[in-house]
Amino acid sequence: MIRALVIDDEFPARENLKILISDFCEGIEVVGTASNISEAKKLIHEIQPQVIFLDIRMPSGAEGFDLLDSFETIDFEVVFVTAFKDYAIQAFKANALDYVMKPVEIEELIETAKRVVAKFKQPHLIQNNKQFVNNALSTIHNKQVERIAISHQKGMKLIEVSDIVHLQASSNYTELKFKDGTKFLDSRTLKTYHELLPNTTFMRVHHSHIVQLKEISEYSTEDGHSVILKNGEMVPVSRANLPELMGYFNAI
Repeated sequence: MIRALVIDDEFPARENLKILISDFCEGIEVVGTASNISEAKKLIHEIQPQVIFLDIRMPSGAEGFDLLDSFETIDFEVVFVTAFKDYAIQAFKANALDYVMKPVEIEELIETAKRVVAKFKQPHLIQNNKQFVNNALSTIHNKQVERIAISHQKGMKLIEVSDIVHLQASSNYTELKFKDGTKFLDSRTLKTYHELLPNTTFMRVHHSHIVQLKEISEYSTEDGHSVILKNGEMVPVSRANLPELMGYFNAI
């Protein structure tokens, strides 16, 4: 069995990935998990994993790349698991074996597992070449996020992105508002959601607000700039974000 280490700052994400690898990734065994860079470095020295499944961004400010930079010699393979597409090119430059987008899809994880196993069992089958990188980057950038996982005290909740009407910053948290009128407070920041949600269907209209474009019914200049959603909610629009909103209206 190929020894694997899962590194992610969110406990539900670590446990979920650990379970998925155990259930669906034949030939790979998770021998440890870590929640931060220092803990990960310690475990790497102790258990000497052959592959690490590494989250790129963590709230502490330390990123997965910092962990790799701290090693003079890397004698393990790296699979990045992240919600952020923008790091794809940097990940492959860091010689990552693969790059899996969150929320993790079982089929995609299985293909990654096959690549990991092949690296150790049949290295001649691995395409460490420009063609593989181009194909992988194309897949990453074209992937449409349809569901996202939200952590809560008892586990994780999967929600359909299309059900989200409005996201509002609340200190370092984000309040998600859904079509059925329900709300959910998530510990991730609005900036994280801005990078996670597809910009073809969601727009940040204010530093504290993101709306689903299909839920906009009207633009108003009464008492400043705002959009009125189908549910009647009025959301402010900042001057900085107004040109992008006007571009959307003019394109319809």
